[in-house]
This record gives sequence, C-alpha cells and structure tokens, in this order.
Amino acid sequence: MATGEFALIDELRRGLGQVEDDAAVIVGIGDDAAVLDCGGRRLVACTDTLVAGRHFFAELGADDLAWKALAVNLSDLAAMGAEPRWALLNLALPAGMATPAWRADFMRGWQELALPFNLRLVGGDTVACDGPLTVTVTALGLLAGDALLRSGAQVGDDLYVTGTLGDAALALELAFAERAGEAVEDLPGAATLEQCRRRPTPRVAFGQAAQRLGARCAQDVSDGFLADLHHILQASGVGARIDGDAIPLSPVLAGWVGDDWQRLLRTALTGGDDYELILAAPPALAVQLQTAAQQTQTPLQRVGSVLPAAAGLQLFWQGRRQDLPEHLGHQHVI
Repeated sequence: MATGEFALIDELRRGLGQVEDDAAVIVGIGDDAAVLDCGGRRLVACTDTLVAGRHFFAELGADDLAWKALAVNLSDLAAMGAEPRWALLNLALPAGMATPAWRADFMRGWQELALPFNLRLVGGDTVACDGPLTVTVTALGLLAGDALLRSGAQVGDDLYVTGTLGDAALALELAFAERAGEAVEDLPGAATLEQCRRRPTPRVAFGQAAQRLGARCAQDVSDGFLADLHHILQASGVGARIDGDAIPLSPVLAGWVGDDWQRLLRTALTGGDDYELILAAPPALAVQLQTAAQQTQTPLQRVGSVLPAAAGLQLFWQGRRQDLPEHLGHQHVI
C-alpha cells in the first residue's frame, strides 16, 4: 500500500531516529538538516536523492544534473545558516551511461557550483544498475552558534522569501505540456524559466548572514511555498497570514500570472523546485536583513507575518481572503 512521504519519514524517525540519550545530536530527523556537536564545533549534515524519471528528465545534461544534485543539498545547508565544506556523492549508473563525455560534463557542472564555496568532494560510491540513473549527494557544513530551525518562528515575526517563486514550476508545466504534444503557450522568457529549473541558486551566503543576525528560523522551498511554510507552522505551533500580492515573481511569471489567482496558486504558491528560503524574523531585524540581502546580492521580500496558532494559515489576494488549496504542494508517494 502506498505511503505518503511525510508519514514514512515520521515512522522512520520514531522507529530508528530516537536520539534523546545522545547529547551530540542537537537536531535530528525533522528539519532541513541534522546538527551534530563534534567536540565544540557543530556539523550540519543533509542528503538528497534524485532519480531519473521522477526528479528530472532522463535526457537532462550531465552538467545540469550535477549542479542541481549539489544545489538542493546546499539549499538545505543554507536553510540552517551553515557554511558548506564537504560532500559525498553516490551514483547508480545504467550500463553505458558513464562515457568520458558524460563524466566530463558531470564534473564540470559540479565544479561550477562547488568551487565558489570551496566545497570538496571527500567520498561516496558508484555502482552499475539496471534501473534509472540515480544521484545521491550528502553535504556537510559547519555552524557557529544555533541553527535556523523550522521550530523557531514566533507570533509577531515577519515572514520573508528570497528570490522569486514559481519559475521552475511553470518551466516544468510547459515541459510536460510539450512532451504530451499539447499546444504550448509562446511565452517570452521561457528559456529563463527553464534555466531556473535546471540550475537553482542556493542562498548560502544570505542564510549564513541571517543566522548571524539572529533570525528565528528558515526553511528552503523545495516542495512548494505553502507546503514548506506549513512545516514551519507545524513545528513552531503558530499560524500565518500571507499576502499573495507580495509574493516575489520574476517579470516573466508576473506577466503570465496577471490577475489570475489560480495561476499564482499552482506556480508560485504550490509549485516546487524553487530552492529559495522562507525566513521568520522579528521586526527589529528588518533593516539589518535587507542590508544583508543587498550585501549578498539576494532579493528579499516580506510576504506576511506569524500569527497565533488558532488563526491558522490565511491567504489573501487583492484584498480578499482565499480558500486554501486541497494540496499545499508536492509530496512523493512511496
């Protein structure tokens, strides 16, 4: 019987992740990454798996695949405020795939993202397989002080989003339509959307700056803005008001959405693969956070506020409250 992804994670946490008697485990299963005390230094560890046909189209270029496989992990470290240092790489490769050209492209794409962070590959595994190409990356980072946690939001905090939302979701929608032989809207800037989908920008520098400034919590947007915001609200025991008009959109997406609430909902609010950050911080940090955003060249937009839990999650668009969608975002079925 199929099991929801989050239900399986909770089952594994309860069955295998009980670490109350291990003082070295500061944060275990349930956040963007684990935080471990290693003799006074805090090690932040996360891992993600990408499978051809589920997480990416099988014909995706090896350079873009390497970038994205590393980026989704760096985004988790960014959400904790950690400094990326090392990575492990596991590759399950169908027979004949690992040609010299494929390997060269993969290494080039990896290095294009890894080198600016001085991140080193320190191990992993490779195996031939009969199934789909599968890439698993484990990223390790260091942290001084407390991590940004999903459980840190407090009533009265401002809610922020970095970058723009929905570009990757619209690019994927157009790609699926084209594959299905449907008429695809001639959208100026579609190539820019596709680049966002293939090569997201992990907000590492801003995440570190927000952590140093004392922001309360962060969460990266992988399964959709509302779904990932919901993780924060559940972990923190709070509610929130989100102003749809404030959601940051690229010029391409803004032109496509226009005044259409449903288009905004299915791309910027519930679409995945953005790998931007949702941030909760006290209003007193507003100026400092905007300064940090400018210094790290990170667009930052206030999109709402944290409310008491009884208020729930409230969505507004053009001055009117909107119903919550049945599905807040993407969830894998296991």
